[in-house]
Amino acid sequence: MSTYLAVFALVTACLALVASYIAMRTLARLRRATAILERGPRSSPTHESLLEATTRHAQRTANVAEELKSLRAYVEQVREAGESAERARSDQTARALRHVALVRYDAFAEMSGRTSFSLALLDERGDGVTISAITGHTGTRMYAKGVADGKGEHQLSPEESQAVSAARDKHRNPLPNRRAS
Repeated sequence: MSTYLAVFALVTACLALVASYIAMRTLARLRRATAILERGPRSSPTHESLLEATTRHAQRTANVAEELKSLRAYVEQVREAGESAERARSDQTARALRHVALVRYDAFAEMSGRTSFSLALLDERGDGVTISAITGHTGTRMYAKGVADGKGEHQLSPEESQAVSAARDKHRNPLPNRRAS
């Protein structure tokens, strides 16, 4: 039995010797690789080592990641500001005087040439103003009336109502002229 024990110890010692030889070779390779990494390129001693370059690039990558994060936040702010501006622009467009109609007529039977007129200036909601000029032999009188939702704030004349209706009409058909009596 002691012979078996001695043979077993000898085999174990041989295996340990082989394992230590493999470990020493691996360690020697690692030392050579580390020395190459620390030394850098052989051509110029002023160049940084590969480890230094890797560290520098890792720091640059972290800086770029921070800049990208800041840029994403900025782009989000710009997008939100653009949406706000678009909403404001659409509100302004809705309030712009976009619908215009002019009705010319003879206010007095003795006058001809349709020198009197009613002008309607309305926005998308039908809010705006009518301007009327009544021309007679001795002069011209001008009147302005506010319009809210297509209805006059004061009672509109038939010509002013016709101008408001024409301005709100999407087709903008030619309007018949009327002679006042």
